Amino acid sequence: MRYKYFYGTEPTFTDEDKQYFSRGRYECKALMKDRKGNPVAISQSTDPDFPAWKVEFGFTCVVFATYDEAMAFCKGRFSR
Repeated sequence: MRYKYFYGTEPTFTDEDKQYFSRGRYECKALMKDRKGNPVAISQSTDPDFPAWKVEFGFTCVVFATYDEAMAFCKGRFSR
């Protein structure tokens, strides 16, 4: 995961930043922040044989079967 360092105002993620978190067989669909302001990437697999969603934060990666399950995991833990 690539980190950006900001000096000054609070950083915000835009749709353009999603390309930095897309890699391999996963395409980043949403970006959030943890409590420390570090990025959290919600990505979808592009492999039709393995339709999965993953949530990456820090050194952790959690895989879910659906987008709704991934967002339910993120609710309360991360913010937009």
